[in-house]
Amino acid sequence: MKLKLCVGVLALVLAGGCDHETSGPRIGVYDNPQVGLVVVDAQRDFLGDEAGGLIAAVDSLIEGAPGLGVGVVYVRSEPGGELDPRLGGKHEPVFVKRRSDAFSNPDLDAYFRAHEIDHLVLVGARADASIYYTALGATNRGYKAAVVGDAVAAATAPGRDALLEALRRRGVEIISGERVLAEWARRKKYLSSR
Repeated sequence: MKLKLCVGVLALVLAGGCDHETSGPRIGVYDNPQVGLVVVDAQRDFLGDEAGGLIAAVDSLIEGAPGLGVGVVYVRSEPGGELDPRLGGKHEPVFVKRRSDAFSNPDLDAYFRAHEIDHLVLVGARADASIYYTALGATNRGYKAAVVGDAVAAATAPGRDALLEALRRRGVEIISGERVLAEWARRKKYLSSR
């Protein structure tokens, strides 16, 4: 257990775990705003063998997103290995980051802007670093950010819960996967009736 914790801490430091959130220009107001599911650090090096429940929660969102009009993007840390092969979906597009905040890769922000995505739903690993800083980097740019509480992991459950509460205090919505899918379905029904 100690070795696994030390390896996890080392990976966090190497991936920029001591980072802070980034900032950048505010997004515009889009005529047809879109929603994006952002799968962060769902890499075997971070998830380990015990992550079956997390992978199932993330997969249900990945599988539901395209049919409900939601785009999916993947972000992986380097170093950190490839995306976990147990994860569903096409695993495209993938954006590589070297710091905790995924917005440290300017191509990610450019992608969201080009696709008029203004609402980001974050899932994946390392809630205590990458999810936290990416959510704050998103809100600093004017995106609406939500974190799926039952589809993120951290080094410890109490640590994950504390960071989710810290995000809630900073204006990030914490939501369940079931509620996300229901909201996406309502959004699709509304848009198709216009």
